[in-house]
Amino acid sequence: MSTSNSRRRPRSDIESDDDGDLVRRSQSSSPSDSAKRARTNGHHSDEQSESPEPEASRANGIRRGKGRAYNAEDEYQDENGASPDDFQPGAIVRVKLRNFVTYQSAEFFPGPSMNMVIGPNGTGKSSLVCAICIGLGWGTINLGRAKDFGEFVKHDTKAAEIEIELQKRPKEPENHVVRVRITKDGNTRDWWLNDRKTSLKAVQKLVRDFSIQIDNLCQFLPQEKVSEFAGLSPVDLLRETQRAAAPPQMLEWHESLKDLRKTEKVLELQQSADREQLANWENRQQNLQAEVQKMKEREVILTEIKHLQRTVPWVEYRVARDEYKVRSRVKKEAQRRLRELEAEVQPIMDRINAKEHYSRQIAKVVSERKAAVLSAEREADAKVQEMELLTEAIEKHTTDVEAESKRHQSQKIAVAKVQKSITDMKSKLHDEQIEFDGPAWNERIRAKETELRGLKEEIEDLEASNREKMLQGKEIRDNIENAKIELAAFDTQEGQQLNKLERTAKDAAIAWKWVQNNRDQFREEVYGPPLVTCSLKDPRYANAVEALLGKNDFLAFTTQNLDDMKKLSNQLIGAMGLSDVTVRSTSGGLSEQRSLSAHDLQRLGLDGWAIDFIDGPEPVLSMLCNSRKLENSPVALRDNSDENSYNEIVAGDKVTHWVTGSTFYQVSRRKEYGPGAVSTTSKNVSDAANWTDQPVDASAKREVQERIDAMSRDFEALKSEIKPLRTALAQKKELLPELNNEIKRMTKEKGDLQKVYNEQQSLPSKIEREERLLKTKQGGFAEIREEIHKINVRHDHAVMQKCKLALQYKDLVKKIRASHEAVLEARVMAIEAESDVAGLTERNVDIVRQLAEEKRRRDEAQTQLDQFKEIANQALEAVTAIQADPENEQYLEGWRNLAPEITVDQLQAQILTEETKLEFVVASNPNAINEYNKRKVDVDRLARKVAETDEKLESMGRRITEIRELWEPELNTLISEISDAFSHNFEQIGCAGEVSVHKDDDFDLWAIQIKVKFRENEDLQILDSHRQSGGERSVSTIFFLMSLQSLAQAPFRVVDEINQGMDPRNERMVHERMVEIACKEHTSQYFLITPKLLTGLRYDKRMKVLCIASGAWMPENYKKLDVSKIIGIKRSLMAAG
Repeated sequence: MSTSNSRRRPRSDIESDDDGDLVRRSQSSSPSDSAKRARTNGHHSDEQSESPEPEASRANGIRRGKGRAYNAEDEYQDENGASPDDFQPGAIVRVKLRNFVTYQSAEFFPGPSMNMVIGPNGTGKSSLVCAICIGLGWGTINLGRAKDFGEFVKHDTKAAEIEIELQKRPKEPENHVVRVRITKDGNTRDWWLNDRKTSLKAVQKLVRDFSIQIDNLCQFLPQEKVSEFAGLSPVDLLRETQRAAAPPQMLEWHESLKDLRKTEKVLELQQSADREQLANWENRQQNLQAEVQKMKEREVILTEIKHLQRTVPWVEYRVARDEYKVRSRVKKEAQRRLRELEAEVQPIMDRINAKEHYSRQIAKVVSERKAAVLSAEREADAKVQEMELLTEAIEKHTTDVEAESKRHQSQKIAVAKVQKSITDMKSKLHDEQIEFDGPAWNERIRAKETELRGLKEEIEDLEASNREKMLQGKEIRDNIENAKIELAAFDTQEGQQLNKLERTAKDAAIAWKWVQNNRDQFREEVYGPPLVTCSLKDPRYANAVEALLGKNDFLAFTTQNLDDMKKLSNQLIGAMGLSDVTVRSTSGGLSEQRSLSAHDLQRLGLDGWAIDFIDGPEPVLSMLCNSRKLENSPVALRDNSDENSYNEIVAGDKVTHWVTGSTFYQVSRRKEYGPGAVSTTSKNVSDAANWTDQPVDASAKREVQERIDAMSRDFEALKSEIKPLRTALAQKKELLPELNNEIKRMTKEKGDLQKVYNEQQSLPSKIEREERLLKTKQGGFAEIREEIHKINVRHDHAVMQKCKLALQYKDLVKKIRASHEAVLEARVMAIEAESDVAGLTERNVDIVRQLAEEKRRRDEAQTQLDQFKEIANQALEAVTAIQADPENEQYLEGWRNLAPEITVDQLQAQILTEETKLEFVVASNPNAINEYNKRKVDVDRLARKVAETDEKLESMGRRITEIRELWEPELNTLISEISDAFSHNFEQIGCAGEVSVHKDDDFDLWAIQIKVKFRENEDLQILDSHRQSGGERSVSTIFFLMSLQSLAQAPFRVVDEINQGMDPRNERMVHERMVEIACKEHTSQYFLITPKLLTGLRYDKRMKVLCIASGAWMPENYKKLDVSKIIGIKRSLMAAG
């Protein structure tokens, strides 16, 4: 049962005669001669139309040559009353396409004002937009479609052509015709301008000269860029608005201001940092001032200490020089006294010296004779060592002879042994021959090994069969256990619901089992389908509640965040490949708000809200409310026959679904058609099938029990198969040791026999080898005798040498005895000489003592003289070095004329005093002066930089002020004009709006601020995606674009499907304003692309409607689809009716 309270106006009421005339005045332009044939204005054939109206259109629409200008004398006007002079310079006069996207051949003749391009989806409306963009030298990036130009070439063709004719300027002789050929292979483009081959740069220059800005969304808004335009930030919108509606210099001023302000900000930041750094450095300089003062005091003291230290060598040189002179005189006096004393005691000293000379000669003889003794002893020791070596050689030769004798004896024993071996082997040659058949033995052993391998293979097969049976048994046991669990589930509510889930949706049941086993993979708990997680508080309401839900609602999984929802969807649908699965997410709790009070429910005969009769987890209930609005869907067990209650529910706007008794009601409201546009739908409620307490399905339970019985029988049969299998396996394994032992016995027996056989066979060769060995060993006896003879010869030679050395040693011993006697004799003579010297010296001891004293004085004077000479030389070197240092030049005169009374001790005392003063002048930073001086350079440099930056900032501020005084007033004027037009547009639809400029110190942040008001009880609000609906934003966007129409610098503007998404009311209001604005005189050309139009719209004489009709069913003869003729027929029918 279905009822409707809505009413529709008859078409005749909507389309008045005036509107019908406007519609009939529109022209159509569409492609032809292709698989998608289209109807155009008749420029593709020389044949005449059967209709007189199109004939007039074709006569007015023919071009008198490609690129030919319209002259003032031409009387051409199209059926809209537009002449060539109505086109703005740069406006599109004609567009011709060949093999472009869906078009094989088409030509469009737009009007100078508003051009509405309509046609079903897929006919090629947006292709016209693409052709305008590409044909005027712009890139595909401005379209948001294919990237390569070759992709715009029609399928199965090699090249496409676009030809666009642009209106000339008043003083130019002819229109500009731009033609481009796009070649699919190589993705290349070739350009012509007025039938002359040209370059892309030339075309782009022409387009720029006409202020055509395809890359400006305020001028050129293709379908794929609508969302991008809606997403333009207010800052970007200001830039695009200036490009579209302001003189070029305004955008240049704005960019200059942004650049200058950006530079100014950088300078200000740098200046702030520099000032902070300068203050920091100056503060640190001030803190170093005291330290620097101390360091300067220390430098004065150190300079004084250094000067005193350098004065010391001058004083030391002067003192040493004076002392040297004194010591020189003392030395000369000591030498004189020594010479006089020596002359006086010369005779006595001659006698003493003679005795001393004799004593020294005797001592020399003693030494020489001692040396002779030592030489003889060393020579004797050498002979003894030689004899010891010869003794060792003799002993070695004796040992070698004994060894060779033993070797001779061993050789005799070995020869005898070999002879015995030969005799034994020759006797064995006469023994009985042993028979050994190797292949036969190998064959017998291989047969046993083959038997063993076969036995092992049988055992492996039996074991594999046993394992297979065991696995089958385990699988059957597991299946039996699972079936028993399933059988037990028939006796529980949850089990019944799970079984119901498996019968209803197997994919959902599989998914629920996976979720239960993998809960740890999710951030929050994931809930299963309401079919198993929820139940009814009162089973009487099962029919009513289930009538409000769909199948997917019962099977939906509920997550509590989007991450878990995405993860679960990827697992169930992607990884597991389940199809009959629904995943939903809810983040809020269960709302307590209801559209009617409990009193109103009772008054209207309703028992309560559907959600209140369901028991389950809160997130699942929240999901059901979000999906089906159960919190605002009332139910009642009894049918409500009260018409007043029914009318009250329908008339209100708070309840859209409800169930009473066995009837489900749904209310549909269309606000755009007025308060009376309300329709209701009702249907009978079916019996509940999900949340019901039905009796246990006996057939299903019996089926499970039968499966258990069948599997038990299979298990017993499997056990009976395994028993003989295991018996055979045990028997086979018992045979293994016996076969292994038999193979080992046969292998050993074969080896022993083969060994004896081989030995018997090798006897002749062994005898031959032993005989050769015997001959070799017998030949060794002569070698041994020869070696013994050689050793005896060496032994005798060593004995003779030892005898010779013994005789030589005897002679050396005699020589040593004689040398000792000579030494003894010389010692006696030396003692006598020393005694004579001592006696003579003792008798003249005073004279010797006096002479020694004078020599000591002379030597002491010489030593002192040398010391002062060394001191003087060192001081002289230091003085010379000091004189050579340019740093000391100022002090040289003072040092050369030092006062005689100044001493080194005085200087050292002064140095000590200055060093003491230095200890009391303590500086914690020894590098303070260097730091101070270095930083002073930095401070001076930074101070100059700060001053220069101040000058730059002042100059830049003046420049910003100058440009801003030029730009801001013009911008305010521009935005004011746009705001006036914008406000006027909104006033025409009973709303309000304004456009203003958001100003900021940073020119990068200046932005357009659009405020709108669509309801009387609210204030103007900034336009954004949060405050207004999608339709309201679309209306605001198109009104803003229309506000630029009278200010636009561009000769034409294109908007593709901007009206999509608007409700009929908004679309009608927008259309009204667009027609009114775009059809004013002296405005730029406007293209509106749309797939559909509402009925009863307002049209203007300056409009041109281009209807595109194309497709596979277009007639080959375009005259069969003459739009003008169709309009004429429609007009006749309306007049007759």
